[in-house]
Amino acid sequence: MKKESLNLETHQKIISAAELFLKREQGKQVSLVDAMGWMTEVADSGNLDRVTDIYIYEEGYSDTKKALKDTIFHAILSIVAFEYQEQNFTYLENMILADHSKQSEGALEYFLKIGRYHEKFKDGVLTFIEKKNDAFSQNQLNISAFYLLKLYQKEKRVTDLFNKIRILNDKKYRNKESAPNASEGIDEALKEIKIGEIFSEILKGSKVDSVSFSKYIYQEEFAEGLQLFKKYKDSVTQDQLNTFVHILTFLADEMANLIHAIAKKAMEAGFYLSNFDHHYKFNPEVRKQLQELINLLKVNKWDVVNIANLSSAKAKISTSIPDLLKKEEIGEDILQLAKSFENAGSHDAVAIKLYESIMNDFQPESSRLSSGLFPEISYIDSRTEREIEIFEAAKAAHQKLTIQNNNKNMSSTAKNENAVLAVESSEREIENTVTKTDNSFFARLMRMFKN
Repeated sequence: MKKESLNLETHQKIISAAELFLKREQGKQVSLVDAMGWMTEVADSGNLDRVTDIYIYEEGYSDTKKALKDTIFHAILSIVAFEYQEQNFTYLENMILADHSKQSEGALEYFLKIGRYHEKFKDGVLTFIEKKNDAFSQNQLNISAFYLLKLYQKEKRVTDLFNKIRILNDKKYRNKESAPNASEGIDEALKEIKIGEIFSEILKGSKVDSVSFSKYIYQEEFAEGLQLFKKYKDSVTQDQLNTFVHILTFLADEMANLIHAIAKKAMEAGFYLSNFDHHYKFNPEVRKQLQELINLLKVNKWDVVNIANLSSAKAKISTSIPDLLKKEEIGEDILQLAKSFENAGSHDAVAIKLYESIMNDFQPESSRLSSGLFPEISYIDSRTEREIEIFEAAKAAHQKLTIQNNNKNMSSTAKNENAVLAVESSEREIENTVTKTDNSFFARLMRMFKN
C-alpha cells in the first residue's frame, strides 16, 4: 500500500490531531479543541473506508515514529471506528479475505481490535472469525489466536474459538516431525522409563558410555531419576553417585532444550507453551524437581559444574513459561544461574553479564524512565520486596566481581588482549545460556508478544 493511494487530506487531519493528543499526553500545555474538531470531521465524513486504508497504511507501511503511530491508532479506534456502519465492516472483511498479503493481515488485526475496543461490534467480529477462519492463511490464524488470547476476556465463546483456531492451525500447517504430540499414537516402547535400568547398570559396576532417552517422557524420566538419587545417595559409592548425577544433568539439559524449543515455536505462533498442551504437556512440577536436586547437591558441596548446568536447565525452562510464573520467580532462577557460573570459576565474564541483565530488568521503573538530571526528585518504587532483593543481590555480586576482575587485569598490552579474548569467549558462552549479552531476557520475552 502506497501513501499516494490514501485520501491525503483525511490522513493529514488524523496526523495533526494525533500530534496534539501526544503533546498533551507528554505533559505539554496544548489545546485539544482543534484535535477533537479534526477527528469529528473525519468521523462524520461519510466515507470511513478511507480511514480503514489509513490505519492499515500506518500499521504496516509508514515510517511514522512509534509514539505518534500508537496515538494515531488509538484516535482512530476510539473515535472514528465507533461510527463504522455495516458497509465499512464489509469493506474490511473483503480485504481480509481478498488474499494472504500483508495488507490482508493488517486488516484482520484492525478488525479484531475494533471488536475489543467497542462492545457493540464484538459479536459481529467474533461471528466473522467463527465462520471464515477456514479460509485464513497460517499467519491469519496466528493473528486471530494471538488477539483472542491477549485482548479479549476469557469467556467461553472466546476460549472455544481460540481452541478451534489452534487445532485448525495444527491440522493444516504444523510440521508433524517438529515436536512430540500427545494426541498422536506413540509406540509404547517410546514411553518406557529407562532411568531405573541405567541406575541398575551403574550399581552393577557396568560402564555406561552413552545414554539416550525418549523425548516423549523426559519429564517422567527426570522425576523418577530424582527419586532414585534421594533413595540411594547415602548408600552407594561416590563414584556411582557421580556417574548418576552426570546422567541426570544430561537428561535435565535435554529436557530443558526441548521445552525451550517448543515454547519458542508456540511464541512465534502467538501462544504460550501452556496453550500448547495438546502439542506437548508441560508439567510445572519439573522446576521444583530441578531445584530439589540442585539444593541436594549444594548441601553436599557437589561438583559446581553440575550445579551450574542444572541451574541453566531450570532457568531455560523458567524463561519458556513466563505466563505461569511471577517475574521474581524467573529472576530468582537467573540469579541462581549467575551465582553458579561465578562459583564454577573462570566464568566470571558470563556471571557479570547475567548480573547486568538482572539489574536492568529489576531496576525501578522510574530509574529506567528518568533522565537523571534531577536526582533530588524521589520516585515511588512499585517493585515488590522480593524484586528489590533480587536487584540488590545482583548489584552487590556485580560490584564484587567487577572489582575482582579489575584488580586481576592491570593495564598491560598482553592483559588487554587477553581481556578481549575473554569477552569474546563469554559472549559465545552466553549464547548457550538463557540470555544474550546485548539483550535482557525479559525484553526478549516482551517483544515476542508485542502488538
